[in-house]
Formats: sequence, structure tokens, C-alpha cells
Amino acid sequence: MWLALRFIHWPLDARRCSTSTNARVVVAARQQRQYVVAACPKALTVGIEPGMALADARLRQPELDVLQREPAPERAAMARLAGWAWGYSNEVHWAIADAHVECSRLVFEIGASLKLFHGQGPLLSQVESDLTHLAYRYRAGLGQSPQSALAFARTNTGLQPDQTLGQLPIDCLDLTAPVQQTLAASGIARTDALLALPPAALTRRFGKPLLDALERLQGQRPHGLTLYELPPRYDTRHELFGAVEATQGLAFVLRRVFDELAVFLKGADSAIQTLRLKLVHESQPETALILKLSAPSSDARHLERVAQERLQRVCLPAPVIAIELASDRLRRLAHEQGRLWAAEADTSEAAWPGVLDRIRARLGHDAVGWIQYVADHRPDHASRQLDQPGQASGQDTTDHAAAPPRPLWLLDTPKRLSNERMAQLSWVSGPERIESGWWDSGQRRDYYRVLEPGGRQLWIFKDLGRAGRGQTTYYVHGLFG
Repeated sequence: MWLALRFIHWPLDARRCSTSTNARVVVAARQQRQYVVAACPKALTVGIEPGMALADARLRQPELDVLQREPAPERAAMARLAGWAWGYSNEVHWAIADAHVECSRLVFEIGASLKLFHGQGPLLSQVESDLTHLAYRYRAGLGQSPQSALAFARTNTGLQPDQTLGQLPIDCLDLTAPVQQTLAASGIARTDALLALPPAALTRRFGKPLLDALERLQGQRPHGLTLYELPPRYDTRHELFGAVEATQGLAFVLRRVFDELAVFLKGADSAIQTLRLKLVHESQPETALILKLSAPSSDARHLERVAQERLQRVCLPAPVIAIELASDRLRRLAHEQGRLWAAEADTSEAAWPGVLDRIRARLGHDAVGWIQYVADHRPDHASRQLDQPGQASGQDTTDHAAAPPRPLWLLDTPKRLSNERMAQLSWVSGPERIESGWWDSGQRRDYYRVLEPGGRQLWIFKDLGRAGRGQTTYYVHGLFG
């Protein structure tokens, strides 16, 4: 069983990233005249329809936002929607309207997924909910082949369970205009009359292509459609209906951008951890932002909040006319088993990655990290900063419990202590001798814990290398909390 979705106003719906409240249409040139190919609901209510001349449309609605048709944004949006359909089937076909395709469409096989979604009704309800959330207008049809599903989608009756192929009007079939005119002149108005004609007579009159099309319609021949393949990473571009001059104006746009990313990832059963967000300007270089997450995610709201935090620190050099997204490789989504007692579930662990990502987006990714011990006696080399916990943990061989106390705050460059200040210090413990690093720079030091008059505890050392030359010099290397 196949489900066909026909998007009559796809040239406009594919570019819904707009904050304008005016009636909107998309036009295309035909015989040196501009014709409407898609219209928003507000324009439809005043009588503007696809196929109408732009001049006539302006008579019905003088305040009309007009957008020239561009196939590239339509293809990008349909490819994103094909990723969403992957969540229902691995046999997905899509096409946008052109000289050979009369309407933008998405067709996918659903028979193998009926058991997963507990029947046809729940599956179709979920499809309707998803497309309503994305604000895509469509007409649907069900059939035993992609061609029959598309034929039913061309009717205005919707999904009728008692529809049969023979009841379809001839103009619902994907036939050339000369063939349809000839059939109409012969008095053949419905599909059952056409299917009742002898195949040999149809071949003599119309050629073998018509017979092949009827066999595909009935599922007697392979459909011959190109199937969509899931890409290894998410890479797309969103064209904006109008230029956005400030980052605050991108809030509505980004919500839709990340909603479409989320439905794509849901269909692909995947998540991403790094996302490159580009703001495209008309006459200035692109503004590029890298969003690095602490863990793979497919949550639209989380990605949106991280992007908003980054945008608060961005000053746009020029208005934004498009948004590009490029992710790292898609990662299989890890499904965690639900807990038996939901009330006892500890949500702090699940909430922490989201908090961490927002902090990093605001302060910078490198401003937050984890400290890991390294098996080196020298304090300067005894730790390293990690991007996330658990990285390269196999190199940590230090016995932390047996190690003497160490301050968390080490000075980048040890500060020399004067004799006057040394006289004010109270000695707490020491010395702890550290003699290591002969293979690069080498260190020979005695470390002490001391107290200042104000109660602050310092970690100081005596440089034994200088002491051997008759110089007793102490340096502050760290501060205890």
C-alpha cells in the first residue's frame, strides 16, 4: 500500500520562513507573462488561485507580497520532508513540479509499517499531525501502487476507504494532454471504461507507453520511480521570504528551521552533536556559528535555545536572506528504556547536557571543560582539560587517594616571594619533594603549604636548582580554596 501526498502550493509552503502578514503568492513566467503558481490562505480567500495572471491577482489584493519561483528552495525542502517520510518507510519517492511533473509530490510505501503504527488509521493520523505541525498544505491518496495513490490524491474527495480505481475520472490519471483529449472525444470519462478496452487496440491507437502506464497504475509492472536515499549528514538551505535585519527577528525563522531539522532526525532515527549554522547575507560574507553539543540530540527546542544563546553575542553585518545548516555525521539515536516508577526518575542527569550546552553557547565552548589527572609528578603537567568527561581516561594511572593535597588554582607562571613576605608566612606542612621531567625541562622542587596573615593558604616551592648555586628562592605556585 502506498500513500501519496500532493503539495499544490509547494512553491510557497517550501519558503514559509517569513514574518510578513500580507497576502503572499509565488509567480512564474509563461509566454512573457507572470502567472500565480502558489498562494497563501489569505490570498485564496479573496479569489486568487494558481494559474491566475499576476495582474488579475493584484486587482483582487493590491497589497500583495510577490515572490519569484525558485526550484532550489523547493528541492531542499522536499528533501528534508523525504527524510521525515523515512520514519514511515524506506521506499520514498519525491519530485517537485516541472515540465514533466504537474505537481510537487511525495510518495512512500506504508503497507509494511501498518503493524508498527497499529493500523492504517493511527498511521494516517500521525502523518496528518506531523504535516499540520509543519504547516504544509497537501492532498492525500492511497493506492496499491504509487501511480494509483497519486491518482486518488488528484481527486477532491480525500481519503475514502470505499474508493475503487475504476471510479476515477480520466483526468485524474497521469496521461498526456493529447491522450486525455482523444479519450474524452471517444466518450471515455472513467478509468473502468479505459481498463475495459482491449490492450491490443490501445497499443495500436496510443502506443505502448499508455499500456505501460495502465499496468503501473494497477501494480502489474514495477513503478519505475527513483527512490530517496538517506544522506550521511544533514545539509540544507532555507531561503527567507524577506530579509531579516536583527538577530531578534530570527526567532520565528529559527523555530521553523529547527522544527524541520527535528522531523528529519526523527524520520532518520538519528541525532547530531555538531551543527554549523550559516547566516547568508546579500552583499557581505556569511556569518558562521558552530553549535557543539555535549551529547547527540534531536530535540528542536534544545537546538533552538543553544542557537539563540549564540546569536545574542552576534552583531549582524547585513540583513539575513537565507539560513544554511550542515551537521556532522548522523548518529543512531540511543533509545533508553523507561523507568518503572516515573515519579522516582532522577531528571537532573538528563537535564544537565542541556544546561551545559546553553552555558557553552553563552560563554564559549572552550570556557567549560573537565579536569582529568595525568600520571605526572610535575604539578604543571598533572592534569589536562577535556571537552567532556570520559575522554582518554585510560591514561589516568595516578593513585589520587594516596597523593598529597593539591590546590585547584595553579598560577600560569609561579610568582617569586620576597624576603619580607616570607617572614609573614606560617608553615603548615612540607616539604614534598618533586624531582622529575629530566626528559624535557626538568624540575627539582620542595613544596610547602603555608598560611598568610589573612588566613589564605598558599602552595609554595623552593627551587632546588637555584638553591644548589647558593640562591634560596621561593615561589607561589597555587592557592587552596
